[in-house]
Amino acid sequence: MELPVTVLERVMRKAGAKKLTEGSVYKLNEEVLELAEEVAKDAIKKCKEDGRTELTAEDVRYASEA
Repeated sequence: MELPVTVLERVMRKAGAKKLTEGSVYKLNEEVLELAEEVAKDAIKKCKEDGRTELTAEDVRYASEA
């Protein structure tokens, strides 16, 4: 899975990058997806611990702060 390159470039430029290599954009994509997967796993774990099957925004918020 890949995030749109233009979105990643926009994020990097907003953070202050003046020049970007293609490799930096693809590496950011990898890192963001890894982080998102970890947050999702933690959110699902909390959801299951609470005895629910529906994942909520609160679960994701909790997982991202952990």
